[in-house]
Amino acid sequence: MKVFKNKKIYTYQETFRTAVCFFNGLRFIKQAKQAKAINKPFVERIMLGVTEVNGCTLCSYQHTGIALKAGLTREEIKALLDGELESVNDNEIIGVLFGKHVADQRGLFDKEAYDRMVKEYGDERALGVLGAVRIIMFTNIIGIMGGVLFDTLTFKNKKLGLFLHELVRLPLFILMMPLAFMTFMALQFTSSERLKLGYKA
Repeated sequence: MKVFKNKKIYTYQETFRTAVCFFNGLRFIKQAKQAKAINKPFVERIMLGVTEVNGCTLCSYQHTGIALKAGLTREEIKALLDGELESVNDNEIIGVLFGKHVADQRGLFDKEAYDRMVKEYGDERALGVLGAVRIIMFTNIIGIMGGVLFDTLTFKNKKLGLFLHELVRLPLFILMMPLAFMTFMALQFTSSERLKLGYKA
C-alpha cells in the first residue's frame, strides 16, 4: 500500500462543494458508461492519479485492488501512485492529467483545461472523466478524514490541530450531505454551465 506523507486537508467549504459535485459526478459517469464512452481501466487510471495528488492512503489501498481487477498491472499502479505517467496510453493521458489538475486546484478547474478535453474526447467522454474525478475527490476526502482519525488513535499522528479539524468535520460531513444533495438538485434547474460543472469563475 502506498503511504503518503503529504495529505491534502480540505476546508469545510471545500468539503461541501465536493459533496455537491459528487452527486453530479455520479450522473456524469453513469451517462458516459451507458454511452460506452469510458471504461473501467480508464476510470481507475484517473482515480489513481487524483488519489496521488490528494495523498489518500486508504483510497490508494482500495483502488489498487480495483485497478488490478480492471486489468492494470502492479507496475502501472505503482507508477500512477508515484506520480509517473509514462505508462498511460496517449488517448487517456489528457483525462488523467485533467484529474490531477482538478485535485491540485482543490476541486475546481480551469475552463480551458476542460474545453481541451472536450475537443479531444467529445462531450460524453469528457463528462465521464469529470464524473470519475468528482467521485474520487469525494472519497479521497472521506479517506483522508478516516485516515487521520485512525492514525491519531494508533499514535501515528501527533498533530492535535489536524485531529481536531477532522474530528469536527466528521459530524458536520454527515449533517451536510442532505443539504449537498438538495443543492445538487437545485443546480439541475440552472442554466449556468459553470455551476453545474464546477470550474473557476
